[in-house]
Amino acid sequence: MVDLRRGMVDEGMVPQSLQKPMGALEKRGNPWGKMERKRADWTKELDEDVTLKILDKKTTAPTLYFVDSISSFDDRMQKIARSTAKILSGAGIDFGILGQAEKDSGHEVRRFGEEMLFQDLKDQNTDAIVNSGVENIVTADPHAFNALTKDYTGLPPVEHISQTIVKNVNAGTLRLKPLEETDKVYVYHDPCYLGRHNSVYEDPRAALDAIPNLNRIEMEGNCGDRSFCCGGGGLMLFYEPEEEQRMGVLRVKMAKEAGASVIVTACPFCMVNIEDAIKVAGLEGEMEAIDLCELIAGQIVTET
Repeated sequence: MVDLRRGMVDEGMVPQSLQKPMGALEKRGNPWGKMERKRADWTKELDEDVTLKILDKKTTAPTLYFVDSISSFDDRMQKIARSTAKILSGAGIDFGILGQAEKDSGHEVRRFGEEMLFQDLKDQNTDAIVNSGVENIVTADPHAFNALTKDYTGLPPVEHISQTIVKNVNAGTLRLKPLEETDKVYVYHDPCYLGRHNSVYEDPRAALDAIPNLNRIEMEGNCGDRSFCCGGGGLMLFYEPEEEQRMGVLRVKMAKEAGASVIVTACPFCMVNIEDAIKVAGLEGEMEAIDLCELIAGQIVTET
């Protein structure tokens, strides 16, 4: 149980599997407990043609890419971060990241009831963002998007990367080449904190439809505002509840029954859960998952 009036979590009431990530968030600003200086290590494997800045007092840019913790520290999700950077660079956007000055957005800990920890993370991020002098913010993490737009105040405008993609495709500053494999059938899974909580439904779909030769279907009755949660939000990455059938497995089966061979999502938390659910459901080789950023980044026209 969480005492929301006190804004604190009684350690004795927190599942043991969550005590470590909660403590790590307080000490290191991320649930993995990794050193702050390693937050930007994912940039070491960026493509040579990607231009990214580490924002500080001497280095500025109009656009901030707010990465958040999972895409900064999880090996698999770092691919989403690199893909996001490739998209921003490919669109000709002058952007940077906060590097070690960035802390976890605090989205999960606030939903868990740790208000004091959230306020500390929010204050540190707000100071770093304001002091960077950026004019707008882009994130590829719906959880960070929800926190920055609804829980923070005094920030520049915030976009989800799907909105940035569509805007630049329409402006002609981001061009996408046709898919070479035309036999795959794609379906988009709506992340809860992008769709139901923020009503961003059309931009991810428009981004997918901007890729020539992409065959996209819907999970009819289970999409848009009627979408089905993957079960991987919040701190569920560190805590596995007892359930007869995992929600992620149900979601994968819905995609399979709809006739899809590729599930596209736009959230690193969803990606973790859906990739694992494909394995649990025994559908490896039949189904695959990919993030919207990874898919778009692979189709960017780079030649002039």
